[in-house]
Amino acid sequence: MKNSIKELATQYTTASDVQGASNTFYGLQPALFLKEIVNAAKDQHFFLNWINVQHAPKGIHDVVIPKRSNYLANGATSSEDVGDMQFTATEPTTADITFTELDNLTSVTVTPVPRYAGVALSNYAINTNSINLVEAARDELSYAIGEKIDRYIATQIGNAADGDGTLPGAQTLYGGDATTDATLATGDTITTDLIAKGYRYLTQKQCYYWTGGTETASGTKNPWLNTQDDPFVLFIAPAQQEVFHKDSQFVNAAEYGSDKIIHTGEIGTNYLGIRIIVTNNVEQVAAIGTSPDDSQTGGTTTTGAAMTRCILMKPKKACALVYGRDPRIEVFDYKSRDQTRVSLVCDYAASVIHDDAIVFIDVANS
Repeated sequence: MKNSIKELATQYTTASDVQGASNTFYGLQPALFLKEIVNAAKDQHFFLNWINVQHAPKGIHDVVIPKRSNYLANGATSSEDVGDMQFTATEPTTADITFTELDNLTSVTVTPVPRYAGVALSNYAINTNSINLVEAARDELSYAIGEKIDRYIATQIGNAADGDGTLPGAQTLYGGDATTDATLATGDTITTDLIAKGYRYLTQKQCYYWTGGTETASGTKNPWLNTQDDPFVLFIAPAQQEVFHKDSQFVNAAEYGSDKIIHTGEIGTNYLGIRIIVTNNVEQVAAIGTSPDDSQTGGTTTTGAAMTRCILMKPKKACALVYGRDPRIEVFDYKSRDQTRVSLVCDYAASVIHDDAIVFIDVANS
């Protein structure tokens, strides 16, 4: 017999878990117990808004996303050359037209997998507490699944395959004069020049990769466009936000082009036509920590400084997330233990679609 969510609950909330801090009260000095919880801080979740989201119908195990790896003509190296698309230059009176093999169509398969979570509350705790514990549990589960999916997407994008000299892939820029995460040092922070260079890397046809500390072109990639309906987006951490707060291009209205920065204290959200999103969920590593590059190379490199892997990408083209079941929260009685249980169930998985729609900007935090 299979276990159900009800049967699998091993931790439950009792009255003592939610009784609050202890105090001394006197019968003739009344105390007022407020019922509105002052919440802890929440991270905001952004990644899901900038990727391709699909839903698998019931009865489907895998979702196959077709993709065009590149347009055949994108391999052009001169004004007349159009890459792999072959053209016949003479009237075909004695020979046939040259036909081109259509070999640039492929697919990405995504298999949603289940995730479960829950909170078990004793009914005694519910009945002897001034707080709505069921609603508090729902809030916890709702925020937790949002945080989990946001971090998961950031990790999947951060693990995109690098270009390797044969195939195009994600490109990486480093702060300062660093050429690897291991050579990052204090002061190798993010700059507006790095954003501009990353913009060029997304839009150009050449793909660059690093080998032996040297950056080398690796043939052709998709030339992504920064369009108004689907603009480039850059994800940074608070450490990079601090750098930009001190940068005159972001705080000087004369240089930025508006006085929004002065009025709101926010960093620019449309620098060079790029949306800039601040989130704690981009990959951040302490000094002498495992380098983000290791996820792609399988190595054991350590970082030279506390750092962040910022992500510049073409939304909707870089990554897709597929739901098998959307997150669903249910409240139900579990009478054999006099409990009320709040459960969350969902199925999902994410995959990078176009690796070359991603530019990593690895920088020191200070």
